[in-house]
Amino acid sequence: MQKPNGHQVRSDKSTKALLRAAGELIAEGGYQSMTLAQVGERAGYSRSLATARFGSKGKLLEALVDEIVVRWSLERVEPESRGLDGLSALRVLLTAITQSYERNPRSLTTLYALIFEALGPIPELHERFVVFNRRLRNRIASTIEQGVQDGSVVAGTDPDLVANEIVAQLRGVGYLWQLDPASIDAASVLTQFTERCIRTLNAASAD
Repeated sequence: MQKPNGHQVRSDKSTKALLRAAGELIAEGGYQSMTLAQVGERAGYSRSLATARFGSKGKLLEALVDEIVVRWSLERVEPESRGLDGLSALRVLLTAITQSYERNPRSLTTLYALIFEALGPIPELHERFVVFNRRLRNRIASTIEQGVQDGSVVAGTDPDLVANEIVAQLRGVGYLWQLDPASIDAASVLTQFTERCIRTLNAASAD
């Protein structure tokens, strides 16, 4: 396997720094008020670097969400889910989301700041998070459907309905965690929710 050259290493390092800076600025003041020049400056580089690297705020947004969600999914969820039945794979997914509150609170703060701001008149943000939520819902639904097919999930379960219920719970906990963090232990609430959800869907316990 060929080792990355010095230029590539420096480029990857600066990209990570830019994304981290963007996340900090969004958490502090929101996506709409963030500028690419501010991102470059916060990251410790020139004010023009973020524009040169991403081209637009929309492209930076895509890269930031991918950094938070896609890498997390590929590195943690996919390997742990491989070869599991649907119910077990659902537990892995929900457990990983729950653990993010303790392992990656900064990333979650950025993510929920974006989710809430997506309700406003910012087309690229709204569209990005409509897709984001649909993908999560579809992923959960397909995992439940897999469970119905392999017999680990109760027969007759409506995957889409349950997936909507789960996403609604996740977003509700995230909202309270952002609004009044002292009022909720998000990880404990989601752990309890996950266990109740798994018990309800478990075909073995329904026999």
